Amino acid sequence: MPSRSIAWAGLVTLLPTVATAQLVVWAEEFENGCTGGCYASAYSTGPNGAWSVVNTGTNGACANRWFISCTENGNAVGACGTSCTSANETLHVGNDVACASPNGCFFCPGGDCGAAYDASCPPGLCAFCCSCNSAQTDQRATSPVIDLTGRSGATLSFQYMEGGQGTQDNATLWYYNGSVWSQLADMAKTATGCGGQGIWTAYTVPLPASANNNPNVRIGFRWVNNNDGSGADPSFAVDNVQITVAYVPDCVGPLVNELGNGPAGGSKEYLELLVCGPACSTVDLRRWKLDDNNGVLFNGFGTSLASSGTAAGHLRFSNAAQWAAVPTGALVLVYNEADPHTLLPPNDPDDSAPNDSVYVLPANSPLLEGCALFPDANSSSSYGTCTFGAGSWNLVGLRNDGDAGQTRRPDGTYFHGISYGSNANNMNGGGIDALRISTVSHSGRVISFTGSDPRSAADFTSAPIAGNETPGAPNNAANAAYIAALRCVVLPVGLVAFTATPEHGTVRTAWTTATETGNDHFTVERSADGSDFRPVGSVPGAGHSVATLHYLWTDAHPLPGTAYYRLRQTDFDGNSALSPVVSVRMPEEAGRVVVQGEDLLVGGGAAGAWQLVDPLGRVVGAGSWEAGGTVRIPLAGMASSLLLLRMGDRRDQRTHRVLRGAEGVMVEAVR
Repeated sequence: MPSRSIAWAGLVTLLPTVATAQLVVWAEEFENGCTGGCYASAYSTGPNGAWSVVNTGTNGACANRWFISCTENGNAVGACGTSCTSANETLHVGNDVACASPNGCFFCPGGDCGAAYDASCPPGLCAFCCSCNSAQTDQRATSPVIDLTGRSGATLSFQYMEGGQGTQDNATLWYYNGSVWSQLADMAKTATGCGGQGIWTAYTVPLPASANNNPNVRIGFRWVNNNDGSGADPSFAVDNVQITVAYVPDCVGPLVNELGNGPAGGSKEYLELLVCGPACSTVDLRRWKLDDNNGVLFNGFGTSLASSGTAAGHLRFSNAAQWAAVPTGALVLVYNEADPHTLLPPNDPDDSAPNDSVYVLPANSPLLEGCALFPDANSSSSYGTCTFGAGSWNLVGLRNDGDAGQTRRPDGTYFHGISYGSNANNMNGGGIDALRISTVSHSGRVISFTGSDPRSAADFTSAPIAGNETPGAPNNAANAAYIAALRCVVLPVGLVAFTATPEHGTVRTAWTTATETGNDHFTVERSADGSDFRPVGSVPGAGHSVATLHYLWTDAHPLPGTAYYRLRQTDFDGNSALSPVVSVRMPEEAGRVVVQGEDLLVGGGAAGAWQLVDPLGRVVGAGSWEAGGTVRIPLAGMASSLLLLRMGDRRDQRTHRVLRGAEGVMVEAVR
């Protein structure tokens, strides 16, 4: 960018970079596909929403303007500024396109020439300039709202270049805490090179404590020009803005357990996930994301956006009820629907055939959803607002020479992933967990978790597919032990199986033991959501036994819709342990009633209403439920111990006798 006035040279002062690993929770790359002349105030296509430009002081008739385009290309840190060499757009300051800028006709008639600005016409030389319009500027480019709920100790980082003149023509960084704006930093002017071009420079600064757990944060970049005709390019440009927090790995979510590239020359690819969490618990997988490499930013596995194996788009789990409470230790196998692997087990998308904590489904299953927009190898490696449609393996297709398989939380932040490929194929060291498992091409190879630490590269194996692919099953003995530890604490009885099956309006639970030692009794526990379990039945144990024993218990009043059951085994000494969780879905019926403690739960597949009537015929309670829903009717405090419950929908009406006594609440159908 040519200078119009005095030159400026100075040293760059940077804050120290953070040494600990950082998890990206928000990112902006300004990718709008514009090659020039696009005002920042019109930018609304990014993953986070629209940016705005506000006047923060006096602005002349031809004030400088904020642009987003690749006329100032987003090059790597340390590189000189260029125009659209890689179509990587940035936020930068240029001239007003819509008016006659004082010097615009000489150096930039189009107005947007990258980070190049009109410092105005020096006093007394107005007659020799393009116009006498004022270029005085005081404007702030402002981000959309940034939700940092649940986050603390956040750090803001970006790359930038800046020239101008001291504090007269100057860029500053601003922060909004939800109520007031304040200046966060006055960045140093950056060095120049390559014939006066700005040099891209990294910058990092911690956000104030008021950003902790704050859902209404914003950041802004303010540019001022005092209109004295003095100053030097570059003006100001910024790109790759990220907000990060300290990375603390956890085990509540889906880990990548196996990644298969299929045979050489084929596409029989699959991604196997292992649901991690406290033993004998469940994890809500709704809206969790599945992806391949997503580029260089947002904790990706590449060193560039393009040419790093990034397939446009990603998959996510749907909002289906079955994903709300997936048992820990479960395997979820997602495969290429266009070219299924011959070793795949039969489809079992809801883990019902059999109920073995293994889900098998193609990428285009209605239980998965696809976003074709983000990430995009040519523009954005962030996850933003997207209209989801049908899934497809094309959204996560694996590149043989280098790619990744990863899982992300519903907000797009990284959870777990593994990668493969060489530096020559633009792969980094394996992302935030340093999990690059292999540096060779993975045509005809498979990566498997075969150890005890899913965040250690040494506990993964890359091998030829022959004899090493195990889709839907443990990868080796160590993997089987890891899965077993997640699924449940080992019962002090030799539990062979535990099942729950709908049968004639009831749920039949059955289990088999091979041996029992000091076993006092079993308790069947039930939950409507997979997390809040309550006892519903009890069966005596055999005490001590070395024979195979079979047990049955029937839930005569099951919950409508999907319910979850588990078995609690209790010793004579009071110690207890839990079985894996199983689920069962009852057909929706009109007017179902279930006793829960001193309350009644009523509901049905269709919308309906209920009434409680005392022996004198007086209505002592009434209400309704929505289609597919249930409502709770508390009985504590009712004057009468005998009540009639009338309930139903437009198709069916039922009456139940409700008796409250020392033994609890009993419900009997009358008609």
